[in-house]
Amino acid sequence: MSNATDCQPLFAAVPAQEAKRGSGSWHFLGRVSRLPFRAAKGARCHPFLTALFLLVLLAGSGAGLWGYASHQWRGAQSALNAERPDEARARLALCLRVWPRNPEVHLLAARAARLTGDFPAAEAHLNRCLELQEGATEGVQLEFLLMRVQAGDIDTLAPALFRLVDQKHPESSMILDSLARAYIHRLRYKPAYGCLSRWIEAQPTSAKPYYWRAWALERLNNPKAAKLDYARALELDPNLLPARLRVAEMHLEDRMPDDAQPHLEYLQRQSPDDPRVRARFGIYHYLRGNAAQARELMEPALAELPTDAPLLITLANLDIQENQPERAEPRLRAALRADPADTEALFALAAALRLQGRTQDAADTLAEHDRKRAALARINAILKDLTDSPTGTADNDAELGGMFLEIGRENVALYWLERALERDPNNARAHRTLAEHYQTKGDLPKAEAHRRQARAPATIPTPGAGTRPAP
Repeated sequence: MSNATDCQPLFAAVPAQEAKRGSGSWHFLGRVSRLPFRAAKGARCHPFLTALFLLVLLAGSGAGLWGYASHQWRGAQSALNAERPDEARARLALCLRVWPRNPEVHLLAARAARLTGDFPAAEAHLNRCLELQEGATEGVQLEFLLMRVQAGDIDTLAPALFRLVDQKHPESSMILDSLARAYIHRLRYKPAYGCLSRWIEAQPTSAKPYYWRAWALERLNNPKAAKLDYARALELDPNLLPARLRVAEMHLEDRMPDDAQPHLEYLQRQSPDDPRVRARFGIYHYLRGNAAQARELMEPALAELPTDAPLLITLANLDIQENQPERAEPRLRAALRADPADTEALFALAAALRLQGRTQDAADTLAEHDRKRAALARINAILKDLTDSPTGTADNDAELGGMFLEIGRENVALYWLERALERDPNNARAHRTLAEHYQTKGDLPKAEAHRRQARAPATIPTPGAGTRPAP
């Protein structure tokens, strides 16, 4: 054991006068280089103090990490409430490292993953909850159900979920939110409207259901009621950016830039770096006839919003006005790649092609515009008047699927065709449409299977078959 006389203070300082002695800095650096050895010697001489120091250091680090993780946990909850699931997942990554065995953290991580559409990650977190809790809690079971709903299994699960809402389940708002989003994703706006109305009844001071119901009302061709719901959402939450942005867009679509101006100015103060705000301000200036200011705002925004249809179409129209149809054409084709049924883009493309002297291409594009415009009108009529109504039939769903294929929306088309066959497995119209679709895709076995089904004799439907009232 070392003598007490050999022991120095744990972290002995270099005397100031020694730093000035001898050859100056070389002597000083030599003393500094021996600091680790002095520290080790001090640790041997003062083991208790060393241990205490390290314990305090570790405790401080642990407390700091715990506090930071708690901050991230609260931030993740706020991000989910504000519909920012990607941000929530980033924050929860640290929480999962600090609390890897906490089922509550895994449950929230599952919810965030589900809302971003990452079902494998959501399922992995839920399975981890099952392991940690040695079984399924009510919260885990509910999250599994909502994941299935979001994946498309709506009609099977909706009755059970509505019963939970009727029983005043504490997560009723989340249940109605998830159901409404699933219906909206599949263009079933009537049941979505019903879910959102029930949410408003349960939480009349929440802005979010008013915003989503306004969105559904627009699709049900009721812009007047939609504006009232948007206005109510902004009364409850003036900083609800999506609602205010949509109100500004509606005024711009109606070519009423003066009515859009106060909303755009509010958005600019609230979120000055948002490219969507800059883009809409550019459209505002375009409608006011300020071409230079419009282009100055829209061109930089396009780098961040390369598939934004209103921005692309407005820039293209500005190009056409300035007799630059060659610049307009690629913008419009980009908009059509994002949405082949964008009739406004098709009409502008026909104009751009005509200005280039490509009369036949312009005529073909205009014919496509007329065909898709008629198809969209029929689609909107079916969605508004027949879908999810007592008079709706499997044949309506099959017609809807065929029209979505016609305008280039394959995923939505397949959903409606499959739904038609769920309601009537022998529906010839759905089978014929699917046979033609798979033939075009080169999937000959599927095409032949549906062709055989289309030729099969139809069975006599039982009373009420082919109808399914909305929940």
